[in-house]
Amino acid sequence: GGGGGGGEGVELLFTYDYGMDGGGTAAPPAQGGFLALRPSAAAFAALCAVVRGGDFRKGQGWAGSLIGPYWGGMTIQGLVPYYYLRVEPTGRAAREVDRCIYNNMADNARCRATPLADIANVHFTVCHKPWICLAHHEYDLCSRLHDRWFALRARLERRLGLPPPPRGPRFAKLGRGGCAHGGPKGYVPVAIADA
Repeated sequence: GGGGGGGEGVELLFTYDYGMDGGGTAAPPAQGGFLALRPSAAAFAALCAVVRGGDFRKGQGWAGSLIGPYWGGMTIQGLVPYYYLRVEPTGRAAREVDRCIYNNMADNARCRATPLADIANVHFTVCHKPWICLAHHEYDLCSRLHDRWFALRARLERRLGLPPPPRGPRFAKLGRGGCAHGGPKGYVPVAIADA
């Protein structure tokens, strides 16, 4: 779903998390990993009023609307679709953006086929965090995203005048030296404290 950027009167740019919607709901959850939110003072007050009102019903979501009976539904993942679909349903204030461009999780075939150059930001969940130092990935896009992350890390180290991390023979390619070995304990932190 969703298109491009903002526009006049747009308060929220978001992506839905279709994979977290178990069905039987009035709207899927907003993906809490990507929200660009700048509500008007009135919208902020109304959002706060919804939360303070506390009308969240187990199995039924906000005010029994069937928006929110899922993981994170009591919080931003359910509150955002409830507010912008039921409380302020004009459609002007919120805009769904392409989740393969913004917040790409590599969680479906279309997103995994998105060219790396087209991806604006990434949500490392399916691909796991780069600093977990996995030697193999199920999806090629995950390997390319991790390579890009470690390239950005290397650029930062060069910009700060830091030496590159040591490269162990077995993991020389993995993490461009940011991983001494596989697994989270293999990550070599950026040596900022030593600079």
